[in-house]
Amino acid sequence: MCQECGCEQPSTTITINKSLTEENDKLAHDTWHELQKKEVLGINLLGAPGSGKTTVIEGLAKVLGAENISVIQGDLESSVDKKRLEAQSIDTFQINTHSGCHLIAQMITDALQNLSLKNKKYLIIENVGNLVCPAGVKLGQYLDIITSATTEGGDKPEKYPIIFHYAKLALITKADLAKVVEFDEEKYMADVTKTNPKIKILKTSKKEPETFHAVAHFLEHEREHFLAHTHKH
Repeated sequence: MCQECGCEQPSTTITINKSLTEENDKLAHDTWHELQKKEVLGINLLGAPGSGKTTVIEGLAKVLGAENISVIQGDLESSVDKKRLEAQSIDTFQINTHSGCHLIAQMITDALQNLSLKNKKYLIIENVGNLVCPAGVKLGQYLDIITSATTEGGDKPEKYPIIFHYAKLALITKADLAKVVEFDEEKYMADVTKTNPKIKILKTSKKEPETFHAVAHFLEHEREHFLAHTHKH
């Protein structure tokens, strides 16, 4: 008998003999290989709404060259960020999930049918602004980058550790506002490295364009590793 309303409900047990993410992971695996074949580094850019993900892409484009980057832009609605990137001559494809809280591999597969990667070196997937749902989801990326704005406070790694666990790089964005908002950098650094001892942490600021050079250097180095990587089927 249903505990909510008291009605009779038949009980059924369904046995599933495969991973619920199997189809997603297979598509992501195929995308990984497709990107490697085209010598394009796949990056999953994560962070809360307003954490500065689009600003990071704009900053990187000025260092790495807009002509070397393609972007898949994920948002619930609108194409506001897509227009920002296109204004910087960055090739961008928009995905609107409407109610979906993160992107999935099928969306990336479909997007790549409409986005040219010819002569590109980097594919940046700007995921939907969220610190929970996108964590650990395979899209075909080689690495995850998590953005944390100083305006969010320094407690995000403690509150949302899983998304930091999967990332290779954490960016403290809006670094120029750290003192104004009393960002607790010491706590942030301690909590991030506790969750992921191998993660690299860098700072960026739109007002200090030179801060993006270190991030660009990191990505260049990762691309070299990616192209040299032998991935077993």
